[in-house]
Amino acid sequence: MERMSIGAEGRKVGGKSATRKLRRAGLIPAVVYGKDMEPLAVQISSREWTKLSRHLKRNAILDLLLAGEGGGTKVVMVKEIQKAFPSDELLHIDFLNVSMERTIEVETPIHLVGEAKGLKLGGIIEQHLRTVKADCLPTQIPEAISVDVSALSIGDSFHVSDISLPGVRLLEGAEVAIVTVLQPAGEERPAAEAEEGAEKKAE
Repeated sequence: MERMSIGAEGRKVGGKSATRKLRRAGLIPAVVYGKDMEPLAVQISSREWTKLSRHLKRNAILDLLLAGEGGGTKVVMVKEIQKAFPSDELLHIDFLNVSMERTIEVETPIHLVGEAKGLKLGGIIEQHLRTVKADCLPTQIPEAISVDVSALSIGDSFHVSDISLPGVRLLEGAEVAIVTVLQPAGEERPAAEAEEGAEKKAE
């Protein structure tokens, strides 16, 4: 996938009035931080960001093109976007500087695919994890993790240990269930009743 880029300029860190002036001028205050570097205050075009964000996917890698003296390119990820409430005005962006040769921790969404066998028997799907933390190189960040639930019957679960992604280390416990097919409500007999029924069959 082609890597997207956005222009940026260095800025002087000021108070709230300075950042309000930036936003009135159509600029968004931002900061770039990361390992082995001092935080760098920058500003980007609001119009340019709006165009880019329409196509920006989760955990995307961007080239931040720094203009002016000491400029260059920073390889970054978006870590946090601050917005005003209730206007939803964009206030500030945090960019994380990354190295393409060093692993990074990300949070990846989990998508369920297929129809579980247990659903046809009246079972209920319960998804315990919607995202999972992973450690990998920026070039190997999964856009999403697909979990095929087709083979799951009532009482079955799909665990973190069932995921296999070469080059990606999942940081959640291997025994953690991602999704379970539950018994239909009201059909599960109390333990004492089930035990009594088993004894009668034995007789």
